[in-house]
Amino acid sequence: MKLKLPKIPKVEMFGIDIIKNMLFFTLFVVVFLILLGILVAPSIKMFKKEKRDYYTVKLEADKVETKLENKTNEYQKLYRENRRIILALQREFDKNNFKMFAKKYMDILEIKDRNISVYDKKFIKKTYVVTAKLNTPVNFYKFVEASKNYKNLIKIYFPIVFKAKNGDIKLIYKLEHFKVK
Repeated sequence: MKLKLPKIPKVEMFGIDIIKNMLFFTLFVVVFLILLGILVAPSIKMFKKEKRDYYTVKLEADKVETKLENKTNEYQKLYRENRRIILALQREFDKNNFKMFAKKYMDILEIKDRNISVYDKKFIKKTYVVTAKLNTPVNFYKFVEASKNYKNLIKIYFPIVFKAKNGDIKLIYKLEHFKVK
């Protein structure tokens, strides 16, 4: 026994079969929706996931950028406050310049190099023995105070040897100069 399908009535307008066109249009819409579900829906899900990940990473990047900006501002502030010390640690020790600096307080007779060593793994420490002549011990203490403003980073060690000779005082002290390695 054969199954007979009902015959579709033929309704035409201007020579176009309306029912057949309606069936093709319905078939087109169904196929379009199926393809839309198969091809586009996963892309939309993936886009939403990527968008969420993007904003998460952007938020973290903004936080890190803010931290970096704060650290940079802090670094610049510290650099401005400690600029003199930073530059002092980069300069070489010039004996003639040091003699000119100390001339206001004493006459330096001799500056002997002692040794060079590494200090705290980051700095080079050069030791000198200075022999000088001055009129009064007060000048030496003024010199120690003024050495804080000297262009190099120096350290003057106590005890200092004072010897009186012919109305003048002969002075021997140890001086260390620090420089970045």
